[in-house]
Amino acid sequence: MNREIWIGQSQDDTQVALVEEGKVLEVFVEHQAVQMLRGNIYVGKVSRVVPALQSAFVDIGLEKMAFLHVTEVVSENGHGDEQSHQPIQKLLREGQSVMVQVTREGVGQKGPRATMNITLASRYLVLMPRQEQFSLSKKISNEQESERLRDLLPEVSGSSGLGLIARTVAEGKTQEVLEQEFDALVEQWDEIESAYLQDRTPRKIHEDLPVALRTLRDLLDHRVGVIRVDDSKVRSDVAAFIDQFGADFRGELREVESSIGSELESNLAVETVHDKRVNLPSGGYIVIEKTEAMTTVDVNSGGNLGQKNLSATALQTNLEATVAISRHLRLRNIGGLIVVDFIDMAGDQDEAKIASKMQELCASDRLHCQVSDMLPFGLLAISRSRVGLPLDVAMDVAED
Repeated sequence: MNREIWIGQSQDDTQVALVEEGKVLEVFVEHQAVQMLRGNIYVGKVSRVVPALQSAFVDIGLEKMAFLHVTEVVSENGHGDEQSHQPIQKLLREGQSVMVQVTREGVGQKGPRATMNITLASRYLVLMPRQEQFSLSKKISNEQESERLRDLLPEVSGSSGLGLIARTVAEGKTQEVLEQEFDALVEQWDEIESAYLQDRTPRKIHEDLPVALRTLRDLLDHRVGVIRVDDSKVRSDVAAFIDQFGADFRGELREVESSIGSELESNLAVETVHDKRVNLPSGGYIVIEKTEAMTTVDVNSGGNLGQKNLSATALQTNLEATVAISRHLRLRNIGGLIVVDFIDMAGDQDEAKIASKMQELCASDRLHCQVSDMLPFGLLAISRSRVGLPLDVAMDVAED
């Protein structure tokens, strides 16, 4: 149990950090003044259908319209396959009411992305009320356990017609435990559907958990030894959550008098998360730059003179860079397209080593990551899901 979860509460924001062996791995910040949309469910009204984009813009009661692509349109009666190959103008019309869920926050001038394929996550299960499909987390590696859960999920759902995903922490859970959680999710879905049917005015009808409980739902497992909080109300909320969902938690819930936010800021200063430049162990460094379209990372050898020849120096520096890049993508919560410009290498074998290492490191990321093979000119592309605010934006808001 070498992990800790820190939860700092102030008048204006909540800061949550995942810490392992004294190092901050991930930080999540939620502000009272900034409305986070991802995971929320809305009554929407189709404002415009754009056949050229195979998309629609949906009024969800906010300043910006939600963007809905044809691949995210499913039937509200759960028969999605019937619609899978039809153009959007056959599926939606202007003025039509739809229930949608935000899957990605808006970026810049773009509104949020949405889907009609609603999901409701709990501790062990994810409910898919509009798709009668059953699947497992890809991180469940034990084949025998995978087979058990595959057989179990249809039994848990029964004749409901509702789909389920077993999350990683569902490993080893009994049918009774999963059925109890399934019943709670169905009750939640019934309330959402009832609100949608009663009033079709564009508005929010379901809000995801606050950041502290959402982090516990997603990250609390046997590796967490301590949960540290600095607020008595948050402590009560966390204790209630653990009583309901934290059967695996064998660690300590500890309330501290000092400000966790201040302690976290000190740790982040040491990690240089506010700097473009990040130094590498052997004297090289990377430079992280954000643009409207992507994030770029430039790898430089700097003062790395430890190897006998240029090719060995390039390989060593690039390998160190992969570790720093994967760490800072998580720590800074950088999403979208990331393009890395590695130092030129001697041959295909070295390039393959770098791509393989980057893919290995990103495979342990909690968020979905795709890593390309090495591209021409020493470039490598990474696509990482956008969830929440990037750390620099979140910290800027906290200081305003």
